[in-house]
Amino acid sequence: MTVRLAEPQDLARVLEIEKLSFPTPSDSEFLEKLSNDIFLVFENQEIHGFLIAGCCHKNITASILKVAVHPDHRSKGVATELFNRLFQILKDRQIDEVDVIVDVLWKPAISMYKKVGFKTASTVPLVSDDSSFRLMKCKLA
Repeated sequence: MTVRLAEPQDLARVLEIEKLSFPTPSDSEFLEKLSNDIFLVFENQEIHGFLIAGCCHKNITASILKVAVHPDHRSKGVATELFNRLFQILKDRQIDEVDVIVDVLWKPAISMYKKVGFKTASTVPLVSDDSSFRLMKCKLA
């Protein structure tokens, strides 16, 4: 099993996982734009999951933009390995905090983020509908 930086030929499999993981999946053009900074894939003969993150705020913090694991490979430590590799990359870049915004209804995602060290920083209610989001942060130092 390896976690490595994504390559252009990985995009087809990433798109497949994206479509299986999200009710309104992103297209390849959008994923390519997101993946300009850190784009990791978990591979064990084929790609089982991916994580896209971006460094921001003058390279002091980073944000998780997308994480997905193929349904056949969930609950097997794939996401944990992706986060472990991301955290190492961020520490090497001297970034001490990473955040993510997650819908409060996505209980498995919130549970996964907590498992790897994220804590809820705030909840942002949306006026236009019944949804709200959690801003979750993880200190790396």
